[in-house]
Amino acid sequence: MARPGMERLVRDYGERAFQFAFRLAGNAEDAGEIVQEAFFRVLRHWGRYDPDQPLENWFFAILRRVFLDSMRRGGRRRAVSLDAPAGDGASTYDEIIEDRSDRVLESLEREESGRKVRGALERLPVDQRAILFLIDVEGLRYEEAARVLDCPIGTVRSRVSRARNGLRSLLLEEAEACDR
Repeated sequence: MARPGMERLVRDYGERAFQFAFRLAGNAEDAGEIVQEAFFRVLRHWGRYDPDQPLENWFFAILRRVFLDSMRRGGRRRAVSLDAPAGDGASTYDEIIEDRSDRVLESLEREESGRKVRGALERLPVDQRAILFLIDVEGLRYEEAARVLDCPIGTVRSRVSRARNGLRSLLLEEAEACDR
């Protein structure tokens, strides 16, 4: 298989790679650096790629290793505001006011639920966040996640279970705290 160009790699994997790196690193600046380094490693080590395996799995395994390397080197771990506006900078409040639909309350409830889930996810250990992202967000099968994480499938299953239970516990704690 011929080595792909950087443009094709970025087009095919850029957005999902950034989302994954952001979930791991916790901020956009570090996520961008991690993704950039992962793309360069893919191109530099293209000869090691096994074309019988999905390119996506190989790429995300490299991305994960880049993140772990950055953590070993003392990578930054800045807090990220979960209330910060996303996208073009318009605040969620402004968007809701402009919308003026009958679904404002539903939208606010969904937003609040999302904020609680994101907050709980941020409190999970990095390996648990990573496995939930790969399985529940990216939709990888357990076998694919095992290749990305370079671990046995049984480890993936136990990590998914532990991560989901941890997330559930954190969300229940949050709900109980609100009831008090």
